[in-house]
This record gives sequence, C-alpha cells and structure tokens, in this order.
Amino acid sequence: MILFVNPRATGPKNRRFPLSVMAVGAALPAGTEWEIVDGNLPGCDPLAELSAHVEARRGGRDPVQAVAFTVMPGPQLVSAVPLARDFKARYPDIPVIWGGNFGSLYPAPVLASPYVDWVVRGQGEQTFVELLEVLDGKRDPKTVAGLAFPNPDGSVWMGPERRWAGPDELPEPPYHKVRVDDYLHPTFLGRRSGVYQSSIGCPFGCKFCGVISVFGSRESMQAPERTAGHLAFLAKEHGMDSVHFYDNNFFVAEAHARELAERMEPLGLRWWCEARVDALMRFSDDTWRLLKRAGLAMVFCGAESGSDEVLKRMNKKTTTAQIEGVAARCREHGIIPEFSFVFGDPDEPEREIENTLAFIRRLKGINPRMELISYFYTPTPQRRGTYGDVDALAGTPDTLEEWTQPEWVAWMTHEDPMVPWLPRRLKARVEDFELVLKSRFPSVHDGRTRSWGKAVAKVLARGPWESGRYGDPRLLRTVRRWAQVAPDDRQAYGHLRAASPAGVP
Repeated sequence: MILFVNPRATGPKNRRFPLSVMAVGAALPAGTEWEIVDGNLPGCDPLAELSAHVEARRGGRDPVQAVAFTVMPGPQLVSAVPLARDFKARYPDIPVIWGGNFGSLYPAPVLASPYVDWVVRGQGEQTFVELLEVLDGKRDPKTVAGLAFPNPDGSVWMGPERRWAGPDELPEPPYHKVRVDDYLHPTFLGRRSGVYQSSIGCPFGCKFCGVISVFGSRESMQAPERTAGHLAFLAKEHGMDSVHFYDNNFFVAEAHARELAERMEPLGLRWWCEARVDALMRFSDDTWRLLKRAGLAMVFCGAESGSDEVLKRMNKKTTTAQIEGVAARCREHGIIPEFSFVFGDPDEPEREIENTLAFIRRLKGINPRMELISYFYTPTPQRRGTYGDVDALAGTPDTLEEWTQPEWVAWMTHEDPMVPWLPRRLKARVEDFELVLKSRFPSVHDGRTRSWGKAVAKVLARGPWESGRYGDPRLLRTVRRWAQVAPDDRQAYGHLRAASPAGVP
C-alpha cells in the first residue's frame, strides 16, 4: 500500500483536484494499492488518516510501504513540514518521500531534514515507480534518474535529470480514486468548476519563472481528442460546467488550439487558461471567434512589464505592443484578459514601477474589463541566469523549519519578498495603486466584498483613479475592510478563488 499526501494548500472551499498525486498513483504497476489523503478536504486530519491506514494494515499482507508528499512552495510547505515530521516520529521505519516543486527547486533543505528520506525531482511518475523497486531491494538508488537522497556519510546524492514524458504517454486520470463532487465548486466561471491540465512544461525561457527551472524549456501537448474526452466525462457524469486549465502555456500552435476548441464547443463549458500574448496575436479573427464559441471566458497572460527594455532583460520575448493588441482583441471578442505584472526590477525599481503603472492605466483604457494580477519579484533558481542577474539562493534558509516562517511564506508567494532593492514605500505604491484600480473596476473574482461596499468603493476610487494620485487611500481601505463578507484568506492565492456565496456574479 502506498499513501499519497496532498497537504493543505488552501481553504476547503477553494480545494481542487489533487492532480499531481493522482497522476503518480495512476502510473503505479498493476495490482499496487494506493490511496490519497487530501488535507484540503473539510474536516480532514491528515496525520490521523495516515495513522489509521498504517494501523489497519499493520501485520497484514500489504502494509503501508511508503508515504509520498507533494509539496509546493508557500502555504502547502507550511502544512507539509509538521505533518511529515510528526508522521516520521510516529512511524520512523516507513519511508517518507517528497515530490513537487519545492523539493525540485530547493532539494538541499529537504534532504537535510531528518524526516524526509527521498526527494523525487521533476516529473514524478516513472521516478516513483523505480523508487519502489529500490524500496523492495531490487534496484540501486543511484541508477534512478530524478532521485535525490542523503548518503550515509552525510553527503547528498543528486541523480541525473530525467527526460520527462508527455501527457499522451501517461495513464488516464484516475477519477475513481477521489470523490469528484468534492472538488467542483463555484467560481466566476460557473457553479461547478473543476481544474484540468492538458500539457506539460513551457518552451520559453523567462528568467524569473519556476516552470523551466523544473522542466526545462520544452512543452508537450496532449491530443485534443483525449482532453475533450476527459472533460466530457466530468461534464456528463458529474455536472462540471466550467474548467480552469492549469497548463503553463495553453496555446502554442493555432491548429492545435482550433482542434481543441472544435472538440470542446459541444460540451458547453466556460473556461480559463494561460497563454502568451505573441501566440494570441498570431491567431486569426476566425480562431478568436471559435475560442469564444467554445467557451473561453478569460485568458491569463504574463504581461510582466510596461517596458520593452525590461521585457528583453526578462527574456520574455514579447512586446508592450503585443500586450496592448491582446487587450484590444479580447475586447473585440468579448473575452476578459487577465494580465500579470512582476514588480521590483533589481536595477531600477522605481522607474520600472512607474512605467508599469502607467502602462496598466493604458491597458484599462483599451479594455476596461482587464483584470490585474500583481506579483513582487522573488528570485527563483534558474538554469540560464536570473532576471537582474541576482543569486536566487543567496540568503535562503538552510532548514525546512525556517522556510515555514511567515516572512519566507510571504517570499515564496511573491507577497513580500524582502529583497533589498524594493523599499517599503515602493511596495506601498503598488499596493495603493492596485487597491484604487480594483475598487474603481471591481474584479469578477471578488466574492468577499458586499455589494454596498463595492458601490461605495467605486465612487471613492473615482477621484484617485482619474487624478493618478493613489497615495495611502485610508478611507477606501477602511470601507473595503468593513464590507468584507469574511477576512482575506491569504492561502487562497493564485487562481484558487471562489465566487460569492450567493453564486456566480
């Protein structure tokens, strides 16, 4: 028996399919028993559930052979560390395995901890299968690509990188191993939104991105027929009416996008995806119309900066003209553009922030429905140099316990990276701007602010927005706070966002 653990990463109402551990479990050899313990489910006590499985199988024909955690940086790491530590203290003879992005990006502190025995780096399916052969005594661990572990002398063995497999080479998603209805919840897209990933990796080389750090600059797309088949199952058998695609780069080739849209159109799903602005600008108007008919409601694009010079230094390989073009084409075709921006240029942070804020105002003029996602630049380990040529590991913690401290969680989630080139006044400048913008133009994602609060804030934000003076909007901040249905959930970051309690806006 293998136990897979999806430590808590968000509030229960924001939970989504545990895609990573589902994928690894599906790849296990026939006859291998496995279960998922998902700490994001309401009322879940992961340690108690793990212990119950261990005790129930103790002395039987198939005892628990290993416990495998998937761990992302941020809130999930905070949950994973005490859980792994407490489990290992209770069951020291059961191997504890970590996979996921944190261990792939920062293997040293993971392997330095006494409660993690093995780290699976990069894509985990085949590496995990081969690790089970190691645990059975049938294989030398140093022959397993993608595997890292501490040697008896205290040194660390880092196996060679594994060349990963594309989605079409992997087994079908094992939806029978989870209660599907527990993972379909309201978002702005619909009342029963799910998540899905139809590709792996990204072929580009942006110097701030953690995706290429783990997978390298390549991408493999799943056949549209297979993607549509899985979505049809979820729609017909479980009533899923909308989907967030978790692909890091959903559109690469126009022909692939068209085929997928044609296959999705009959399903009647509304959907969200990530795409590059240069790819979208290459699409014909006919393709844009097809995507709209197929249900594309919002497209997320990494705009990142309002400066072509900075985009070049990021190795983004896009331009501000392309970003403006996508904003215009989205308006023309009735699709909401969601643009992310990275604030905190290591060389000239103030100039870059002012350029980018002015550029966002231009985008709002082009498309008032534009949504803003802001990040503060956190250096992430790279393969070929970082944005700003900074050392991404300098000063980072040596232990997992230190990584779980609030200041490092804020660093990992890009909320407050504590970098020396971003003084508090510049960070406050961005935050005040965003407050004014999202008050003047309420976000479709905002399910936490009561209707009266949105109306009052919209009026209060009119003057600051039109004048361009955003400094310290105390009254606006107070109104927004009073009008909240519930306090902000700092773990509901990224796109794990629920709709309002009353349903879809």
